[in-house]
Amino acid sequence: MRSSRQFSTHGLLTAALACGASGAMAQAQGLTFQQDPRVWLQLSAFRPSVDTNLRVDDTDSVLRGTPLNGEDDFGLAGHKTVPAALLGVRMGERWRAEFEYFSLNRSANATTSGLRFGDAQFSANIDTRMRTRTYRLSAGYSFLKDADREAGLLVGAHVTDALISVRGAAIVNGQFVGAFTERRSETVPAPTIGVYGNYRIAPRWELNGRIDLFKLNVGDYDGRLVNLQANALYRVTPNVGVGLGWRYHDLRVDADARNFSGELNYRMSGPQLFLQAGF
Repeated sequence: MRSSRQFSTHGLLTAALACGASGAMAQAQGLTFQQDPRVWLQLSAFRPSVDTNLRVDDTDSVLRGTPLNGEDDFGLAGHKTVPAALLGVRMGERWRAEFEYFSLNRSANATTSGLRFGDAQFSANIDTRMRTRTYRLSAGYSFLKDADREAGLLVGAHVTDALISVRGAAIVNGQFVGAFTERRSETVPAPTIGVYGNYRIAPRWELNGRIDLFKLNVGDYDGRLVNLQANALYRVTPNVGVGLGWRYHDLRVDADARNFSGELNYRMSGPQLFLQAGF
């Protein structure tokens, strides 16, 4: 009798486990991956190599600043992890909008035998800071849209807020100053056009990319911008995915304005990791 009860209990346990496993498999097989999230948030860690070339002229004369490389002459880091955040929204079947923000902040000290930066002639030890904040806003329309493919056109704007400062002993207006700070800042708005595309190669895998372009010569500014990226996304769940990609960002500005007179060539390229949630 005891043996019969043991067998019965064992059989019930086995059946329960089998039903649970069968239910889990059925649920997994029935899992559907959301094709078009209405809202998505992407958090990225961008690890670029950075190349910065600049020249800051004297605002009160025709004297030009020394052509400089930020990494070689100032000692600014050539590699740094850049956090980025992107928010996207679908408006109807084919319209979409995105907003992105990222910032690169670097500082260093170096020794120079003499360089002209803005209104000052620096020598000996200098402390340098360079910060750029980039805001990207775009609206897109998908002229191709089906279950696995999407491609469209973009219009938008990149706004770069740049700050550059150098501090050290300097000659200013013919006078020696033991501790002088030359600081220049400028906000550069850049209207852009571009294209984007997505391709679903499997239920969990997706390839996507975009490119934004700008070239304009207006008033005191002559500028060019190239921003592109290519990514692979793996959906861990229907609403959460992880991805790996490559990004390239190239901004060039030649200005003769009150706050900034000179040139800034600013290029970043490298891999990025990201986490994306869609709803």
